[in-house]
Amino acid sequence: MLSMFGIFKIFSQKNLDSNKVGLKLLYLGIFLLATAPSIAAFILLISLLLSKNNNPINYIKEKTNKVFIIVSLLMILSCTYNYFDTTNFINNEIKNLAWVSLINWIPFFWFFWGFQPYLVGEKERKTVAKLLIIGTIPVFISGFLQYFYEVTGPFEIFKGLIIWYQRPISMTDGLTGPFNNANYAGAWLTLVWPFSVYYFILNKKKYKKLITGIICLLFIFSILLTNSRNSWIGMLISLQIMFGFEKIALLIPLMLIFFAILTFLISILPSSIRDSLLNFMPINIFNNFPDNSISFNEAYPRLEIWKFSVENIFKRPFLGWGGGSFPIVYESLKGKWIGHPHNIIFEIAFNYGILTALLLSSKIFQYLYKFYKSIADSTLLKNSEKKRNLIFEKAWFSSILFITFSHLFDMQYFDLRISIITWILLSGMKAALF
Repeated sequence: MLSMFGIFKIFSQKNLDSNKVGLKLLYLGIFLLATAPSIAAFILLISLLLSKNNNPINYIKEKTNKVFIIVSLLMILSCTYNYFDTTNFINNEIKNLAWVSLINWIPFFWFFWGFQPYLVGEKERKTVAKLLIIGTIPVFISGFLQYFYEVTGPFEIFKGLIIWYQRPISMTDGLTGPFNNANYAGAWLTLVWPFSVYYFILNKKKYKKLITGIICLLFIFSILLTNSRNSWIGMLISLQIMFGFEKIALLIPLMLIFFAILTFLISILPSSIRDSLLNFMPINIFNNFPDNSISFNEAYPRLEIWKFSVENIFKRPFLGWGGGSFPIVYESLKGKWIGHPHNIIFEIAFNYGILTALLLSSKIFQYLYKFYKSIADSTLLKNSEKKRNLIFEKAWFSSILFITFSHLFDMQYFDLRISIITWILLSGMKAALF
């Protein structure tokens, strides 16, 4: 593992060129991302300015960026149209919000391109993985203090520049640590988790195996305590990818079917049995499963939200309702506030139109498939060294596959940490395909 001394040593060398300085700033930003996202974002922005890919003209010329350019133009067109469209009954409420919402997307298309020169090398991506693990250690500490010792916040320093939420544990929440809610914490822990597995496999010395084994256990325990079903499934799928990649195409549908059956079986258990089982499992786990005494819509509210999303996407299919519009539309028509559609494709289509959603999601899935295919082809190699390096590529693939899969059922994207690391992982995936 990279020691704290090693982190400072990275920045101690003299006569560095701008690209090397940018790479070291990327490392520092990654290290701080989980605990100080605002500061990390500023550092990463400087890293981007020092990147070889910081020229807008070159960005436009790069053929792989054409889809992102088209998507950006469609988003801007959507904001412009909805700003002046008097037929949009929520026009006055989202005029400015729609423009602000572009910050969640357009700058990250630059992230995707700008970080690629830093992440072409496997060595550099492994350093990123190490720093993600080290930067997550404070999340463990704060989460356990919150969960077991009721040390709760929020805690703020630098006039709110850094906020650790540390919310009180309720009967519907799990461990959050510095994150805003348990699903965000679960998403972060689960996307970093495959890298801890990689280093556990890699290290052969007993003391390193012990340290990395303890870190793996901390990840498992913390993910369970977040009470996030997406994260539980993601953790299991990551293990399958790391240890049985060739069967992953079969595993994912089987996992989904198993989880659906488990949800149904637990929902029909008598209350007395459910209460008894609580004594043997983490306190909040059963709150993730519906009670058989409530209606279908109450048990599965996400299906109702998705139904509403699809119906209203087709009411304005071309340019959407405008950025940030979903909660306003939902509250206007349903009388209840829901923050997002719990599906990132529906979110984009609702806000900016179906074409925008299809272009952006299809491009991401295309990169995922190419990365999967490159790993699958490499598994046929007989070179033992290359096969060992392939384990790391599986870890990177596991991480980005989880966060992509997770966004089909929830929306952790609007946490700054999650959006930044998602695009960095995507950038590394694209760089690995060069």
